[in-house]
Amino acid sequence: MISEIFLLQNPWREQSDYSFNLKERNILKIIRQNLKNELILGLIGSRQVGKSSILFLLIEKLLRDKISPSNIFYFNLDDFKLHELFQSISEFIQFLGKGSEQKYIFIDEIQRLTTPGLFLKEIFDLKMNIKIIFSGSSQLEIKAKTREHLVGRARIFLINRLSIEEYIEFATPITKREALHQIMIYGSYPAVAKETNNLEKKLRIRDIFQSYIQKDLIDFLQIEKVDGFNKLLVKLANQTGEILNVHSLSKSLVIKRIEIERYLNILEYTFICQRIYPFHKNYSKEITKTPKIYFLDTGLRNYILSQFQPLEERQDVGKLFETFCYNNMIANDFYGFNKINYWRTTNQTEIDFIVQSETEIEAIEVKWNNLRVPKSFQTIQRIYPEIETKIVTQDYFIND
Repeated sequence: MISEIFLLQNPWREQSDYSFNLKERNILKIIRQNLKNELILGLIGSRQVGKSSILFLLIEKLLRDKISPSNIFYFNLDDFKLHELFQSISEFIQFLGKGSEQKYIFIDEIQRLTTPGLFLKEIFDLKMNIKIIFSGSSQLEIKAKTREHLVGRARIFLINRLSIEEYIEFATPITKREALHQIMIYGSYPAVAKETNNLEKKLRIRDIFQSYIQKDLIDFLQIEKVDGFNKLLVKLANQTGEILNVHSLSKSLVIKRIEIERYLNILEYTFICQRIYPFHKNYSKEITKTPKIYFLDTGLRNYILSQFQPLEERQDVGKLFETFCYNNMIANDFYGFNKINYWRTTNQTEIDFIVQSETEIEAIEVKWNNLRVPKSFQTIQRIYPEIETKIVTQDYFIND
């Protein structure tokens, strides 16, 4: 039974002309370079963000480099019948077969295992010329199940939704302006980008959301009060890009503050929302604690609110554009080296993003149309003259 399932998941073993027919991602070049080191490689990210496709593209690269199909093993652990194979290290090694050539092991949805961290550690520590690449859809679940086992043994890559540049490649021929508008309304999951019909885009988003609720929240995290959680999602969807007031949320939803905090952590670890915190150094009037919150996909955000109107009919274009800009920044930060904050003072002077890279600090104000230089730029440059300032409007993305 296991052998039959394995062959179904590895069709290239019996079909020499097997075609993967997948679009490449910008991060793929970096991940391919890491195939040459001894580290375990981990790809984590939201469901349906394209992790499996990246695994297949890595396999395609190996096949093109004349690596024998018999040395490439792919396991999708959403099929629980395969889990038996992972119960014993010796049986797993036996399944891989003999031979001194390097073997490449691809494990999809590794969080399905009971003790994935221990399994990966034991394989790695055997030093048997085995390269492991795994994927996982829940950072919380993976952290809970791996903990110290992967320290010094693994390099983890966060797979984000599509950047606008990638979206244009995935979608049917469209202009940059059309791509920007589509992302702001329907988000940037790869499957959504490929759909040409707006109804199909909505259905794709619904399927992704329902899968998240069922598999992450109910099955693993065992959230019992799903109704209260969904009400919080609606509140947060309305507040994307705004200061997060946990006390106010707790009071309006009649949910304990500690439970709100737990839900927020879950939303971050399952790649639905993300908090960013204030930038501060030594200026006495800087706010230093209260975060802002952003949805990591505008399509999911709009689905939760049942708002898919065209941009010209909306009152929330500013929020959507700011959320888009944040998501596009993290989509292009392949190593996660950039630190993104916002800046606000006690007298309400604010700048949307402070981005710290290895070489510079940049203050970015996001405006859908307005190119007028904000007074906040004068304030921050007086306090921190080393910070560069930039205004980002829609023209930044739609003009060559």
